[in-house]
Amino acid sequence: MSAPERWHAITYGTILRSEIISEPLDYGQYVQHLESFLHQYNDSEQAKNDLCMAGQYWEQDEEPQKKVCQFRRSLVQRCSGMEDTTFGYANGQPCVIVKMNRIIGLKPSGDPYINCTSKSEKPLQMQYFPNEGTIDRMYFPYYGKKTHEGYVQPLVAVKLLLKKEDYNSELIVERKVEGSNLKNNDERDKFLGRVTFRVLVTE
Repeated sequence: MSAPERWHAITYGTILRSEIISEPLDYGQYVQHLESFLHQYNDSEQAKNDLCMAGQYWEQDEEPQKKVCQFRRSLVQRCSGMEDTTFGYANGQPCVIVKMNRIIGLKPSGDPYINCTSKSEKPLQMQYFPNEGTIDRMYFPYYGKKTHEGYVQPLVAVKLLLKKEDYNSELIVERKVEGSNLKNNDERDKFLGRVTFRVLVTE
């Protein structure tokens, strides 16, 4: 099956033009959304899936029912919600999680990773999970809902290491997939291989 060189990123944790305020009643909806989304990545859920060989595609063309590689939420470390149950929102350094849409047969070449750049005047410090924002090839290809039951997409989390001088002004961040043949610079499709989001943190 030929794989299209198209993918669209989905961002979890921050809605476009969202306002993140360090008051539980204000950021609680984002925390609840992240916790609900990450439930499928809990160790108890992922224990039934397989430990796969990192760095290699897991091709299962001849298998009638495909197996699934584990992706435990602990892999996104400081953005897992396991130690900091507010995902950084309580201290004004929120986590945002990106996953790729499921595309049957997709096998990205190279070593894809997520790269974030600030589109605002102010440079931003960020921390990636897994390290360097890598997307391991062992999670590809995807074979479809019917034969690849229980499949979960690999995640990349970015923690925005905001400082007080970053507060009270809108920050624009663009994420792209790099290190691969996946397209990310088509001006006719702003969501092809990239996603832009805006964050406003107020005191």
